[in-house]
Amino acid sequence: MPDNDSRNFLEWVDALGRGILIGASAGALAGYIGLIAVSRGVFLGGLVGILAGITIKNRRDSRKKRD
Repeated sequence: MPDNDSRNFLEWVDALGRGILIGASAGALAGYIGLIAVSRGVFLGGLVGILAGITIKNRRDSRKKRD
């Protein structure tokens, strides 16, 4: 069973991975639609996804503390 530090690290990896994938996918979709270049959309979507991942992790942590 993983200790608390490695569990926390894996939660961060999960949240950031999800955020990056969702953001990059949304950016690629914007690129395919023609709003911006696909490469720029994927890059900017990935950056925004990092922020979304941090938000996901913070919300999960605050929900755990509340329960």
